[in-house]
Amino acid sequence: MKQLPAATIRLLSSSQIITSVVSVVKELIENSLDAGATSIDVKLENYGFDKIEVRDNGEGIKAADAPVMAMKYYTSKINSHEDLENLTTYGFRGEALGSICCVAEVLITTRTAADNFSTQYVLDGSGHILSQKPSHLGQGSYSVTQTGLQWHHLSSLQSLPHRFK
Repeated sequence: MKQLPAATIRLLSSSQIITSVVSVVKELIENSLDAGATSIDVKLENYGFDKIEVRDNGEGIKAADAPVMAMKYYTSKINSHEDLENLTTYGFRGEALGSICCVAEVLITTRTAADNFSTQYVLDGSGHILSQKPSHLGQGSYSVTQTGLQWHHLSSLQSLPHRFK
């Protein structure tokens, strides 16, 4: 018996969250709603196979939280299992962005009301920041863009055994 490589573990666990274009869009819209967005724009290129862009006017991500925004099981929604009894958000496990990073090239552009300018982050397959640069998006806006979805991973995930419910 041997332990699976870390990349394989991430891909297998992500297959429970991200199974299609629809699941990517669902997770991103739920993130927008949890951020207090009152306006959400979704744009798909080639039905989402080439690009998925979700832009909202939510609170944005604080610069201090950016290094862990797409790390699995990092969340601002709960502190302990007791908090699960009083959930008021769609997402709380800290899995969505990390799972999307496993199957896509991810760029996140965000600006909080306290920020002087927005910042665009490019993330790797593990959710770590590869690069960041200033951006032009307006105050309070938060944008998440997925480009180049690696659908060969997603199509192979469809053949993976899933738990029966």
